[in-house]
Amino acid sequence: MTTKKKILYTIFALLLIGIVYAANYAYRYALIGAGYNAKTICSCVYVSGRSLESVVAEDLYSIPFGTKTIDTVAKTATATIFGIASKTAAFRPKLGCTILNDITAEELRQQPKVEEMTSQTEVLTDSILPQPQQETLKKTLNWAFAEPDPKHPVRTRAVVVLHKGKIVAERYANGITSTTALMGWSMTKSVTNAMVGMLVKDGKLDVTKPAPIEEWANDTRKVITTDDLLRMSSGLKFGEIYSGISDATKMLFAAPGAGKYAIQSSVEVPPATKWYYSSGTSNILQEIIRRQCKTRTEYLNFPHQRLFQKLGMNTAVLEPDASGTFVGSSFMYASARDWAKFGQLYAQDGIWKGERLLPEGWVTYSSRETPHSEGRYGAHFWTYVRKDGLPADSFTMNGFEGQFVLIIPSKQLVVVRLGCSPEEKYFNEVRFFKEIATAF
Repeated sequence: MTTKKKILYTIFALLLIGIVYAANYAYRYALIGAGYNAKTICSCVYVSGRSLESVVAEDLYSIPFGTKTIDTVAKTATATIFGIASKTAAFRPKLGCTILNDITAEELRQQPKVEEMTSQTEVLTDSILPQPQQETLKKTLNWAFAEPDPKHPVRTRAVVVLHKGKIVAERYANGITSTTALMGWSMTKSVTNAMVGMLVKDGKLDVTKPAPIEEWANDTRKVITTDDLLRMSSGLKFGEIYSGISDATKMLFAAPGAGKYAIQSSVEVPPATKWYYSSGTSNILQEIIRRQCKTRTEYLNFPHQRLFQKLGMNTAVLEPDASGTFVGSSFMYASARDWAKFGQLYAQDGIWKGERLLPEGWVTYSSRETPHSEGRYGAHFWTYVRKDGLPADSFTMNGFEGQFVLIIPSKQLVVVRLGCSPEEKYFNEVRFFKEIATAF
């Protein structure tokens, strides 16, 4: 064989390898995209009660291509990308939607269910403010719902403002009501914080001790504490990237068990030496929470019995993965009023109607700034708003596409904004919060 032929064969082999690799990557990426679309459609249709048309028009902007179908009898949603990569998500009452990763819809529905509970009606009452405050809030809400540039939609869907536990301002977009359950995305992390707190109150967890994870018992990860996980300072290597195939996208849309996937993360740096935002740590925490419960049924009922029912959060749906573990980083739906109730619990130091639901000092602990986070983060809550002129005890719950709950205990103020902002920079939450806070 001549040298020229060898070079040509080598080039051909390299091209072939490149084509195979690119095709494999494209297929795996398409599967993740199909999972994202199927899950979004399923939850928005069956949990939020929205139409498929509105979901396709507003929520699937990042992956607009492919086919999307729903089966209203089976209560499933299926998305297909490029005609080859397909994923289905299935709905269950009280548990919302789950992507069918390595499981069938029949197998999913054989898993334990959330028990029927007596619905507690915790109605938020209105409070009429003096005219100057009303005008200030009206002006701010007008700004929040404005659409000055159709090329960059803001899509605010709901705003609720509580002062001293009463509604002083409230507004909804067309098609959204006070009982519409809306996605919280990463605000779900703060609910995971509450679940950890309740186990601390029960004496089942100590955040200062090494996280009780059997898989870490015999390696360097055994020194990682639950506090390190809550503060995003575990030192674990995890790719929080959403623009391609990464740890985050595989965990949320391709893995049958989000927590089990994240537990496999390797050590990058010693714990408590680096702050790095990681949804993987939230799902590790949910795996820890599940393992403290005697049965799967006890675990699935835990947030409903101990939190949602107590607060009257009747629209709240925390969604599990295919393994039956809550996706505690990202997948919770609730109405704006119910998100406000959750924020009010923290504004009241974890006490609701005279009953302490969270341990004494837990709110202070959760809102204390984490070392190495440059004042941005607490323990599954954000604290950066303090640097922008809000009171020193302010902290927030934040989620993708502009989900926010501001909590200011000193002002007894809770502000909820829910929406679907494709470009989050076009909704300035700090401006929004400051304008409302100055009215009080």
